[in-house]
Amino acid sequence: MLTITRKHLSEAFKAASQAAPSKSPMHILTHIRLQAHAKGDSLTLTGSDAHVVVQSTVPADIDAGTGKIDICLPADKLNALVGMTAETIRFTTQDKKVIARAGACRLTIPALPGEDFPEVKLDGKPSAVFDAHGLTDMIPSVLFAVAGLFRHDKPVLRNLWLECDGHSAHMVACDSYMLAANCLAVEPIEFGTSVPEFGVCIPADSADLLAKVGASRFEIHERHVVASRGGVRIICGHQGMRYFDWRRMIPQPDEFVTFSRDDLLQVCPLHRVFDEKGVIRFEQDGRDCAITITDGTQSVDADLPITSRSDEAHLENSFDGPNLLRLLAQVKTEDVALSWSSKQGKDLAVYLLQDGSWRGILTALRV
Repeated sequence: MLTITRKHLSEAFKAASQAAPSKSPMHILTHIRLQAHAKGDSLTLTGSDAHVVVQSTVPADIDAGTGKIDICLPADKLNALVGMTAETIRFTTQDKKVIARAGACRLTIPALPGEDFPEVKLDGKPSAVFDAHGLTDMIPSVLFAVAGLFRHDKPVLRNLWLECDGHSAHMVACDSYMLAANCLAVEPIEFGTSVPEFGVCIPADSADLLAKVGASRFEIHERHVVASRGGVRIICGHQGMRYFDWRRMIPQPDEFVTFSRDDLLQVCPLHRVFDEKGVIRFEQDGRDCAITITDGTQSVDADLPITSRSDEAHLENSFDGPNLLRLLAQVKTEDVALSWSSKQGKDLAVYLLQDGSWRGILTALRV
């Protein structure tokens, strides 16, 4: 049937298996689909969880006289196969089963017909096609701010928002208490053209898989986003929802205070053992800021120096400790600035953290 190097098979399996669940009510989804054309020189592996599809195409030697190859093999069996040390692996068929020979080992694997595997049909031509190298690498810098699965009052917040203004692609995640956003310049695939404006909601699980597999070219379809790199292609559905106007949540700051990042990371994590509610109180006094963490019976009190500040700045508010630490993790500079607008009301005080193209918004607690 075909022969393939273990390196190429492992490479394709690593990508395709990201979408294949270990357990599923649809038994076929625990399999990987193998496809090759007669007289071809490549093999395509496909994994899917019915929401996201990952395809990876790698070189392979298809035997002369072999017709079209389209079979499904259990993902766990393929995982064991790619873990062997043989340099090449040969596949043949026998009585609706596949025989895989890897060195001195001969594996007999039950197979299912490829046509049983669910397929995704893309509707029409894409409305936008563009290149954005590094976009999927930025996904983890915002995805942590997506609302949890049980946030039913605002289901749109369980998605990663991806939008394009014609020049840059913006990724946004928000759970109502914090917001994270990042952006990257986009390139049209044809010289002299521009990328149309668009906005789509990508489910958090699909966005996480995009980050793990990686892609550099993107196509926006009516119901799907197609991302690709080299021989890897990812198809994920996007939600037919509109996001809120997230830019209105970002303050126009005219006040700021700056702390040493190391100082904050020494004190703030203590909320985990000194206050189960995770509240961290900041009270500025001139060029110092008192940080308090307490549950009423035990406490942490620390006076941190302010490395710089605006002339009229006065920081006095409480924050959710876990959210503050998630945002701090994205700031890699030695100093961290908390900035805000002096015109904001006390009922809704929001603070901005920034590092390059990344921005994080933290809402103060009402305590």
